[in-house]
Parts: sequence; structure tokens; C-alpha cells
Amino acid sequence: MLKDSIGYGKKTSVTLLVLCCLMAACAQPSGQSVDRLREWRQGVWMSGTGTYTVYTDDHYFVVSIEGDSAKPNLYCGASQVTFHRRGIARQQVLRLRQVPGHEITLFNRSIFQPDHTEAPLVIDTTLFVPGTCTIADGVIYDAITEMTDEFILLSTCNGDKEKIFSNGVSVYMPAGGGEFYSYRVSRL
Repeated sequence: MLKDSIGYGKKTSVTLLVLCCLMAACAQPSGQSVDRLREWRQGVWMSGTGTYTVYTDDHYFVVSIEGDSAKPNLYCGASQVTFHRRGIARQQVLRLRQVPGHEITLFNRSIFQPDHTEAPLVIDTTLFVPGTCTIADGVIYDAITEMTDEFILLSTCNGDKEKIFSNGVSVYMPAGGGEFYSYRVSRL
């Protein structure tokens, strides 16, 4: 009887140990996804169309110049960014845009506090919904739709997707079709 109860106890202990290991393994991707997303996204990115993008821990900057002096297509933007295990949240604080044949538009949001420090970006993590991009209170929530060891797929605005690869390549896939590649040319 004692031998059976000891054997049963060992089986129960092994089962509990295996369950604990499985639970820990299942929980890890959540914590790792934010680190992986931040690591794979950060740096200076360049696309073939003349766009430079810089991602830091807390900011995202874009400079895009196409066309010529007769028909310039200009875009400059700065945003606050928060990396989360469920995606990237961003709030634009500066935008300068000129589309050929149109006047320059400018948007500027003050993010400074009275002590001259930057107000932190406050996000609602429940607004990250896989497969969709949510916009609320001026914050854009690009949700992780899929994550593997090779890439992270984000759902962005208007049904577009962006696939960020571990090797420093990113492909933007508009919902209407096509693919636009960017390459990380420098890490921060």
C-alpha cells in the first residue's frame, strides 16, 4: 500500500511539474513579444522610395521626399511610441505634408508638461485587437496578428499589414495590394 501511494505521489508530482513547465512556456511569448518587437523594429530604416524612418524606445520619426521641385511629395512626422506585448501604440505629435498640387499642411500636438518634460503616452491595452488597427483618442493601436521566430505581422490602419522580419527587412502590404520593402540600415 505504501509502495503504491509513493508511486502515485511521484506520478502526481511529475504531472504537476510538467503542467507548471507548460504554463511557464505558454506565458513566455507574451513577455518576449514586446522585447522581440522592440528589438526588431528599432533602428534607422530606409525604403527605396526615399523614406527614412527611425524608431527609438519611445519615438518614431519619418522623413519622406519624392517627386521634384515642381511636384514635391513631402512628408515629415514625429510620434510617441509604446511597445507592448500585443502591438505598437503610437500618437502623432508633428506632421508636415505636401502632396503635389496642394498646399502644405501642418499638425502639431503639444506634449510638454509645465516642467518642460515630455508627457508620457498613456495607452489602453484593451484596444489591441489582433487583425485590426484601432484608433482612439488620437492613439493608433497596431496589433500583433501573428508572431513566429522569423517575423511579426502587425495589423495597421485601413486593413493594411506590416511584416517585420528578424533579419532587418520590413514589408508593408496595403489592403489594396502590393508590397513595399524597407531595410534597417542601422541599429540604435
